[in-house]
Amino acid sequence: MAMTREELIKLGNLILDFEGTEEEHTELLLLFDNNVPHPQGSTLFFYPENYNARKDDRSQYNPSVEEVVDKALSYKSIHL
Repeated sequence: MAMTREELIKLGNLILDFEGTEEEHTELLLLFDNNVPHPQGSTLFFYPENYNARKDDRSQYNPSVEEVVDKALSYKSIHL
């Protein structure tokens, strides 16, 4: 069963405020990724969609947890 939006928001807050081992943090990121359709899932907490380090400035990127969750949940893949 997929996580609800509210559960994903709680998980997102845990991800951003996490103070544990890298392995434990990775487990939280994977849990988020496995419960949303967006292929970049948890990466959206830290980088804008389709981020390119060579040309993009992420200094202005500061989405709320709710914005990340909504973007990750609303993703629709393109079938060719």
